[in-house]
Amino acid sequence: MNRLGVFLIALSFIGLSFSAFCQQRKGFCGAKPMPIEQIRMMGIPSYSSCDVINRVERTLQISLHIAVDSLGETNISNAQIDGALQQLNIDFAPSGLQFVYCFRDTMPNDRFDSLGVYWDYNESIQMTSIHFEPNTINLYLVGTLGIDALPDVAGLAGAGGIVMIEKSSYGFGSLVQAHEFGHYFSLAHTFEDAGMELVDGSNCAIAGDGICDTAADPDPEGNADEECNYSGSVMQDPNGDWYVPPTDNIMSYYPCGRRFTVGQYNRMIAFYLNALSYLW
Repeated sequence: MNRLGVFLIALSFIGLSFSAFCQQRKGFCGAKPMPIEQIRMMGIPSYSSCDVINRVERTLQISLHIAVDSLGETNISNAQIDGALQQLNIDFAPSGLQFVYCFRDTMPNDRFDSLGVYWDYNESIQMTSIHFEPNTINLYLVGTLGIDALPDVAGLAGAGGIVMIEKSSYGFGSLVQAHEFGHYFSLAHTFEDAGMELVDGSNCAIAGDGICDTAADPDPEGNADEECNYSGSVMQDPNGDWYVPPTDNIMSYYPCGRRFTVGQYNRMIAFYLNALSYLW
């Protein structure tokens, strides 16, 4: 099977459900994560009472594809590339999953460096038909990235599909890569179905992100002050309980998120074992 065929199968598997992430309020992002019902059909639970990470010791390979500009420059340093991998391995260390670069190339078509105001599906198919390595995580670094009505987002990923990240958001300390890899391993934003998940967690398996140890989050804008205290609108759920959003979670839009929960790690591990075990 050629590379395009492999990529199209990946897109079919995720139902074209891509998620975009904005770092430090670059703009508001839309998201269409894998539905909770689909996760359940795969036999992956919500881990409502699990407090131990089901570690899986495995090193997965990343194929890194870097776009060049009209002058043929990648505009990204080796320090950024190496730092990004170091940060990713720190963020995923509790799961046992680790990552290495197994393949690295540059994409000479400078159109791929800027996917325009709108994410161009056909252009992305062209890009990935040329630059795609099967059985690896295909990561594309571009200059600018847009999706739908959002002219500039930091990253884009689909569950089990591909990952795209703007070069300016790639490097040690960046939240973007961990967030996008969270999407790759099936995680939704903490604010999915914002306002529907109850604070007491009684509907946590079917609302919000479908993971019960992430607090209910009503704010897709990620409003937080410099000390990471929630600064958005004070809100109550239908039961009258006050929301206290998880401003430190990587899958939120708060700019200081730096952790996954036990349930999120277990969801990613289960998704890997059920759907991505073909990865090297």
